[in-house]
Amino acid sequence: MKYVVAAVLLAVAAIVYPNFMAAHQRSAQKRTMADMRTLATALEARATDINNYLIGRPGHVSYDDLRRVLEPKYVKRLPREDGWGRPFIVITTEQEYWVRSNGADGRADRVRGATTDFDCDILYSNGTFVEYPEASCQE
Repeated sequence: MKYVVAAVLLAVAAIVYPNFMAAHQRSAQKRTMADMRTLATALEARATDINNYLIGRPGHVSYDDLRRVLEPKYVKRLPREDGWGRPFIVITTEQEYWVRSNGADGRADRVRGATTDFDCDILYSNGTFVEYPEASCQE
C-alpha cells in the first residue's frame, strides 16, 4: 500500500512540476517585459526633454548612470534586473536605445521576432519589442 501511494505521488509530481516551472518562466518573462517598458518610457520621456537618447558616450550605459539621469524625475524606481535576476543591458545613441534581457539562460542570442524559447533574449528598442515571447502582445 505504501508503494502505491508513493507511486501515485511521484506520478502527480512528474505532471505538476514541469507545468509549475513553465509558469514560473512565463512569469519571469512578463515581469521582464513590463520592467523593460518602464525603463524605456523613462528613456523616451527624457529624450523628449533633451532631444536625444544619449547618456554619456554612445554605447553601454551603467545602472548608476541611468539612475542618475532618470530617477526621480522620469521614473520613481528604475528597474535594475530582469525576471531571472540579471541586470538589464542598456545601450543608447543620440537617435536610438536598446534594452536587453538575455533570457533564462543569460546568454546573448540573436533571434528576431517572436520565440517560444525561454532561453532566448527579449529586446526592446525605440518603442517596440524586437525579440519577444510569442504569446505576449507586441506594443
